[in-house]
Amino acid sequence: MIPIPKPISGRRAPRPKLASTIVLLREADGEQQILMGQRSSRHDFMPSVYVFPGGRVDPSDSFAPALDKPNSRTREILEAAMPPARAQACVLAAVRETFEETSLILGEKSTPPRAVNDKSWKDFHAKGYLPRLSNIELFGRAITPPHRDKRFDTWFFLARLTGEVASRPIRNSSELVDTGWFNFAQLAELKTHRATDMMIEQLKIYLDYDTPPPDVFFSLAPRGRFEFTRFPTHFTK
Repeated sequence: MIPIPKPISGRRAPRPKLASTIVLLREADGEQQILMGQRSSRHDFMPSVYVFPGGRVDPSDSFAPALDKPNSRTREILEAAMPPARAQACVLAAVRETFEETSLILGEKSTPPRAVNDKSWKDFHAKGYLPRLSNIELFGRAITPPHRDKRFDTWFFLARLTGEVASRPIRNSSELVDTGWFNFAQLAELKTHRATDMMIEQLKIYLDYDTPPPDVFFSLAPRGRFEFTRFPTHFTK
């Protein structure tokens, strides 16, 4: 059983912040590969481990333009937990974080209809792209246990990259170093957090579905122990 920190007397557990993480999947050399990078040792949250691109949902994500909306399944699951505008911002955050951390652009050539007062989105749009959201899938959710210094309500997305998009350039950043494409055997050799290992196993299950279910894997620890269930099947707003 994974230990959960005990509460500190007189201290309330911080409220989890909304966050997005995305698995970028491609076929290369006859095998599936996933984009991951090693977090800088300077980070106080999960330093020096390999992770998927991702991070907090920022206010600017609520205003960033896109070519389309999230697909109906992704939208319905997210909107069981948050308002529609917030749900779309959650998907857009995954696109922005991918660009910030790896320089990979998830989108298509287009002219932004309006400016967004955010450096990352300005840089993204300056490349001449807008995000394409309808092909981004949702396969999981995990909330950091109580009584940790930082907590996140993280939604796990998947983008299956093909053609030219799958070979777009990537590079390291201040957030992620040693960024690269790894097959599943190589992933097993990387230094990863147990939460990442858990979601890799859930990803494998998800990839085996012929038709994705109307809910996603959900990890939480509301009463001092981990619970693994489905959302929104067993939960409502």
